[in-house]
Amino acid sequence: MFERKIYNEILKWKREYAPKYALFLKGARRVGKTTLAEKLGREEYKSYILVRFDQTDESINRLFTDSLRDLDMLFNTLQFAYNTRLYQRESLIILDEIQLFPPARQALKTLLEDGRYDYIETGSLAGITKKSKNILIPSEEYPLDVLPMDYEEYLWANGNDMIIPTLKEHISSLKPMGSLHQHIMKSYREYMLVGGMPQAVTAFVESKDFENVDFAKEQIINLYKQDMNDQEEENPEYVTGFFDRIPSELSKHDKRYVLTHLDPNARIRDYKDPIKWLDEAMIINIANNVDDPSAALNLSIIDPSFKCYMMDTGLLITLAYKDRPYLENELYKAILLDKLQVNEGMLLENMVAQNLRANGRRAYYYKETSKDTKKTIMEIDFLIRDGSKLVPIEVKSGEKKSIKSLTAFKDKYGKKVGRGIVLHHGEIRVEENLLWLPYYMASVL
Repeated sequence: MFERKIYNEILKWKREYAPKYALFLKGARRVGKTTLAEKLGREEYKSYILVRFDQTDESINRLFTDSLRDLDMLFNTLQFAYNTRLYQRESLIILDEIQLFPPARQALKTLLEDGRYDYIETGSLAGITKKSKNILIPSEEYPLDVLPMDYEEYLWANGNDMIIPTLKEHISSLKPMGSLHQHIMKSYREYMLVGGMPQAVTAFVESKDFENVDFAKEQIINLYKQDMNDQEEENPEYVTGFFDRIPSELSKHDKRYVLTHLDPNARIRDYKDPIKWLDEAMIINIANNVDDPSAALNLSIIDPSFKCYMMDTGLLITLAYKDRPYLENELYKAILLDKLQVNEGMLLENMVAQNLRANGRRAYYYKETSKDTKKTIMEIDFLIRDGSKLVPIEVKSGEKKSIKSLTAFKDKYGKKVGRGIVLHHGEIRVEENLLWLPYYMASVL
């Protein structure tokens, strides 16, 4: 059982919001939602019941639709079905993969009003909106996003609790990392390969064998693909086609997802709902383009211009080479030998997007084109906020050193913009009013 930061938020829910609100742990499959819920059940309650809607039969499902007027019967049946005694105000009921049976979500309003037990839902919002069009969604929910393990949690799993405090100290003082730089860069590359899915991290911690890690990630991707094919809300071919194309689109110069690369006749109206399904399944991490940067970035989003990252960079690497044997995975070899050239920007940008999301920041980018030539004249990889200031971030892979876009962005938006950040392979330094940081510093931005 790995230490997860979100567990403190779960404890806060139990202290301050249960039993009036059900906790909704949202996240992709295999990201650790059920493990966290069961940990709470074991450690903080006298007993708990796990109702898995990917395994329940019709008799259990009917309890949440037909027995709401006789809750005594509902709870007694659950106790016998799961051979677990429930204790008033001392037991937890976990409704796992709630998106597979939305009527149970509607039932929570009645169950919470009854007040005997606490409730956790786990799952995603993928497809649940269409499935729930004829039911009442309860307002008494406390939602938490469960993401892949971040860099610090990955380090904890590997017995290292010193790196992140060191990074925070150095980014505050702007003191170069010195002899620590290469050591931390190696660790960060390792995290890039493994990713933050608990199953993959477990494989690495137990074996230190990247082939075992890759196998674990393949199983997760296969599960996602099966879910895409099994869902009935969107066209499965559109969902899987869009998903499979992600590495190819990220490998292009501007990283922007262009639907016509997928199909010359593709239109955003056809793919809007399939993209939303993947986003709500928390498999992908969408970065929106903004045309008029301000402190409220979400108010100036351009639709349909977007970039599409994977929520987990480790899964992106496996997806990119899913049709090749492990030892022919060139990205593994290049990353391990620190010789990334081809597609380096794809992985590094995905890592930064993942780091920012883990720190509670949504991904935004800025692109300006000439009205006459339609060519790009300015592009910023990421935009974040620092108080009232916009912070532009450029990710420089390989030997690329140009900072023209950062300079032009500062000139155009002036006082709205704070010090720009360049993430690169080298050390900490301040140059031309820009802060140059090693890639791994994205984990503490």
